[in-house]
Amino acid sequence: EDDEDDQSFDDDTQTDMTYDYSDEDDEGSVSDPMKDAMVVNVNQIEEGDTKGMPAFYDPTADLSRYKFPKYNLLKQFESKISVDEEEQLNNKELIRKTLLDFGIPITSITATIGPTVTLYEVIPESGIKISKIRSLVDDIALSLAAVGVRIIAPIPGKGTVGIEVANKDPQTVSMRTILTSKKFQENKYELPIAIGSTISNEVCMADLAKMPHLLVAGATGQGKSVGLNAIITSLLYSKHPAELKFVLVDPKMVEFSLYSKLEKHYLAKIPDSDNAIITDPSKVVATLTSLCQEMDNRLALLSDCQTRTIVEYNQKFKNRQLNPHKGHRYLPYIVVVIDEFCDLIMMAGKEIETPIMRIAQKARAVGIHMIIATQRPSTTVITGNIKANIPARIAFAVSSQIDSRTILDGGGAEKLLGMGDMLYLPLGAAKPIRVQGTYVRDGEIGKVIDFIKTDYVANYNEEMISSMENIAAAAGGKGGASASSDGEQRDEMIH
Repeated sequence: EDDEDDQSFDDDTQTDMTYDYSDEDDEGSVSDPMKDAMVVNVNQIEEGDTKGMPAFYDPTADLSRYKFPKYNLLKQFESKISVDEEEQLNNKELIRKTLLDFGIPITSITATIGPTVTLYEVIPESGIKISKIRSLVDDIALSLAAVGVRIIAPIPGKGTVGIEVANKDPQTVSMRTILTSKKFQENKYELPIAIGSTISNEVCMADLAKMPHLLVAGATGQGKSVGLNAIITSLLYSKHPAELKFVLVDPKMVEFSLYSKLEKHYLAKIPDSDNAIITDPSKVVATLTSLCQEMDNRLALLSDCQTRTIVEYNQKFKNRQLNPHKGHRYLPYIVVVIDEFCDLIMMAGKEIETPIMRIAQKARAVGIHMIIATQRPSTTVITGNIKANIPARIAFAVSSQIDSRTILDGGGAEKLLGMGDMLYLPLGAAKPIRVQGTYVRDGEIGKVIDFIKTDYVANYNEEMISSMENIAAAAGGKGGASASSDGEQRDEMIH
């Protein structure tokens, strides 16, 4: 029998079969009368009813030959040490001398070289106030003649004070380096996203499903759009089209235009919409309202089968414990990416904020996650309600400490260098982490999208043709060969 035939439910089997949601350990207990309608007497199911139906449902079976993009589509940048030993020793001595001039003797100083900044960890002598060191940031920058200096006093988890000094020759963190790293390859995350490289040259990545939403802010031209593209690209390399869908909101009209080719693969849209990427602010409200309805429907499905998360629900569905004829279905993750939130607030105000608040508060359990970006981090745009429900933040360089406090509830973002230099505040962290964002060019994204589109259509047609040939062979005819000879014949779902 063909695997393709095994993936479909037999109508007769589904008519005679209902499902028991109770635990196997409670077989001897008296069932709740409200659950009697869902409990099945297993003896009524004849052996022949389930014959030929696989015990495990594979959501990727409709496109089992789908191939993930190859890493050679991305450019590999050369990695080199940008700070030599002589420069390190010179900077250490200048920091030591500057602190001593202001009456702050130190016992030791060590250096850690990162892609764009070098971290000098200083241990002051006992009795020195940390606030006194923090106030000397401009004096240290003057003595080092550095582009930017930032002081972390103290470094969380260490008994040291950190002084971050910009490198004269910053490195570029390539997307290929992050995706091919051991940490990314061996991760067990549901939605792994690549963020960049830390000061200690370690891969910085996170699980969007655990965040569960992400707020990205920074001044114009500091790397927000590149960071969003890196997040989307890392998800394309990690999740099958059957497991993930994107809802892309792009008021700028040009940032996400490349992804329009993936409309039949990874993009979700409301049925009456012409464009899968929402560029008209007036249509965003309808899209977000539709997402709220999808969220409510998913929550009802989880409540019906007594599960708390999308992971538990999908596992039950894969194990054939849920009946599709009762409305149950496999639930892919939905990632909503809004590139310019400020523009939407100016156009619609409360009409936009209300559905976003609902999704931020309730959607994490059903696999709907949001990434919101804005170039104007003011309290009128990033309100207290939004910040309360989106604890994970990324701050690129901003113009003032007030903007930094709006994003991170603390200063520091005004000292960043730009060009992807960011402060990443993970869920539950006390202080943000300095990260150099990964860089991915539009040309690289275009190659990845073209590969997915071409391979998706080719493999889907190959699956269809193979199925037609098998059906024709089983019927003793030759229709399969004639059908496969016409390369233009495609499934009606492929355009």
